[in-house]
Amino acid sequence: MDIDVRRMVFHVLPVSVQSMAVDPEKFKALREKLDELVEVSPIREKNREFVVNNVLGPAFGEMDELIDDSRPPRLYVFGRSGAGKSSVINALANKQAAEVGAVEPTTVDSELYHISFPDRHASWDVVDSRGLFESVTPDGEIPADTVSLMKRDLEEYRPDMLVHVMTPDHVRAGKQDFETVERLREELGTLFPPVVYCLNKVDTHASPGAAWPPEENPSLAGDVKTNLEFVSQVLDEPEKTAFWENQPLRGYEFDSGENVGVVPTYAKEKPYWNVETLSWLIGDFLPIDARLQFNQAQRRERLMRKMSRSTTNRFSSIAAGVGGAPTPVADIVVLSSLQAGLVALIGSYSCRDLEWATVQDYMSAVGVSAVGGLGAREVARSLVQLAPVGGQAISGAVAAGTTWAIGRSAEEYFFNDNVVKPSGLLEKGKARFRGASSRSG
Repeated sequence: MDIDVRRMVFHVLPVSVQSMAVDPEKFKALREKLDELVEVSPIREKNREFVVNNVLGPAFGEMDELIDDSRPPRLYVFGRSGAGKSSVINALANKQAAEVGAVEPTTVDSELYHISFPDRHASWDVVDSRGLFESVTPDGEIPADTVSLMKRDLEEYRPDMLVHVMTPDHVRAGKQDFETVERLREELGTLFPPVVYCLNKVDTHASPGAAWPPEENPSLAGDVKTNLEFVSQVLDEPEKTAFWENQPLRGYEFDSGENVGVVPTYAKEKPYWNVETLSWLIGDFLPIDARLQFNQAQRRERLMRKMSRSTTNRFSSIAAGVGGAPTPVADIVVLSSLQAGLVALIGSYSCRDLEWATVQDYMSAVGVSAVGGLGAREVARSLVQLAPVGGQAISGAVAAGTTWAIGRSAEEYFFNDNVVKPSGLLEKGKARFRGASSRSG
């Protein structure tokens, strides 16, 4: 039974754990601390400018875009009546709204709904294109007003992504709906954003009492795979990658800028099935400034772990530039600013506040004592204790490997409550970045 999105107001119920939330105001205060680390480093001014503009600039600029410039993602959800559009939205939000009964679309007017997650510093904008496909005739003919209405919607709302929700029966009905999307794309050109296809209600053809989930039901699994292959063929997307290795049942990502991928789901009620895969796909293809609020709102630890791992890899690659920067004396101090920012971000992904105290908490846990009263320069030197590298002048591989080790150590601490010292991960980190730029010490 579909739930009317018009009546959905998402206020998250209290839970026993902290929310995964990044507060932009606390981020600004943290940035000031990180800038202070650079300011106290004993570098010539021209070298400082190089480091700020070419090394720390890209990292902190990405942090600014991810957090300070964070905005609600905007999704445009469409599909035929009964596809379960509202249920999919509820499942993505990881919040079950009160059921108010199925509502049949009576017009093709679309509306924008603002879904708020107050305690997670996040919100979403969802455009519900109610009834859009109901105006398509059985032979697939698209009335002129359908094209004009969707063009109007896309011009007015400028969504980041389209989510086409279908049932197995809609897929079996033929190619009309897919052809409709393609013709609309041809008509609207660059105004038409990427589309992710959600095959919802995959339980529809399961026999009563049959095994669930599909992995435990060969007949149902075969049905799901057949539908996924059909979608790939109709969309002419032969280049596809299974989300889960050796498990095409979970859906495919396409090598395309137009069709993002296809994901089967069950989203009517908890326990949902495969909704997290749909979340990953949407989150990966959203613009970076819309990604944080999309992920934070869902209270999904695996999503935030994925962001943590991605941030560690990104910061480690940027750290390699420290090894190539013209700073003959104080690479370590400069590098520490980058690493402190990384620790703070990973802590915030896990549920901690994005603030200096989070960095201090981590440092105390892994063996740096009395960090609470240390100034910026002393904190920078203390970070060196976590993964000693032997000297101030370091190679790109060592800079990257050290940063990677600290990031993975922070992930263990904040997500698993497990203390793993970065020094124990350093050799593995250096091996990962052995090809990074280097310079003589």
